[in-house]
Amino acid sequence: MEREALQQAIKAKFPETEVGDSATQLPEIKFSHAKFREAMQWLHDDEAFSLDFPMSMTAVDWPEEKKITCVYHLYSMKHGHKLVVKVDADREKPSVPTVSDLWKGCDWFEREVFDLFGVVFEDHPDMRRIMLTDDWVGYPLRKDYKDSRIAGKPY
Repeated sequence: MEREALQQAIKAKFPETEVGDSATQLPEIKFSHAKFREAMQWLHDDEAFSLDFPMSMTAVDWPEEKKITCVYHLYSMKHGHKLVVKVDADREKPSVPTVSDLWKGCDWFEREVFDLFGVVFEDHPDMRRIMLTDDWVGYPLRKDYKDSRIAGKPY
């Protein structure tokens, strides 16, 4: 499915979604927090999309806007199309519904984002640190993170 057709089909089902800039390499869509889980289930299960492989998942910290954006790169092995899905979380208490039950590969991705950004994935079966020690304080990939072992400003 071509970029425009992919985005238009999603927009028809979820009219409140934001469509990404056409200048980006891959088609992008941003779901509201309220519709995120339903939309991801649909993208996974619907025959026209069959987005069955999570290529990657990460987050972006926006301290000025007081949000953290979770970014999923999904691929359909059946159709060969790719889609970037985004969802915002409140930076003060970031939380997003898990999709680890839809894509087993997201189990580790979500734990990594939890560990490094502090985003809690609701209903995740094993929400604990995966890279840092249990007694680690803070989230190293947040832009305001400070570590006494690092000299100077982080950004």
